[in-house]
Amino acid sequence: MSRTKKMKHSVRAFYKATERLAFQIEIPAENFERLAVLMGWREPDDPIYEYELSDEQINSLEALIGRQLNSPDYLFFLSCSA
Repeated sequence: MSRTKKMKHSVRAFYKATERLAFQIEIPAENFERLAVLMGWREPDDPIYEYELSDEQINSLEALIGRQLNSPDYLFFLSCSA
């Protein structure tokens, strides 16, 4: 099994006021290729890092996972775990 197949990606939302975790939503593994395009990953190690998400990326992720996320109350990050 390849390294990317073992990775689990999720969107993590933190309250802007406190920087505490508000919620986390896992991105289904079958969406990895679309996620890679959305994030602009080019190098093999790119998927292992944590990224702060732009409004545009959040909007695209909403369509990818079928759930509304965007809110001015949160900071959004894409996180990876094994």
